Amino acid sequence: MNIRDFRILADENLHRKMVAWLREQGFDVRFVREENALIGSKDIDLFPIAYQEERVILTQDNDFGQIVFTQEVDFIGIIYLRPGHFPAEIHIETFQSILNQDLELSHPFILIGEHKHDSVKLRIRGFKK
Repeated sequence: MNIRDFRILADENLHRKMVAWLREQGFDVRFVREENALIGSKDIDLFPIAYQEERVILTQDNDFGQIVFTQEVDFIGIIYLRPGHFPAEIHIETFQSILNQDLELSHPFILIGEHKHDSVKLRIRGFKK
């Protein structure tokens, strides 16, 4: 599947500007911070929601990757933006670099987009279903 075809569950730690930008790009985004029932949810509790709705989890929190490697969870994908807790503009630039690659991904996967100085490094890890 092309990266642009995935629906997104945006973790509450993302900036609203990032979510607005994703929607402007045409992404179907469900934002944890916009839903009272989800605000403050444990990371592990977001996996079944994302999986049932066939959404990729977008986060700047490495706990999601740790959960994948230490617990049996079903997931479509995780996009992890690094470094975490930077201004929205940095993460928008990182995600734009991801889009520019026009990636075809098979799920489940973890994609790490790391913004370093003036460049973005991408790492992708696929998993067996």
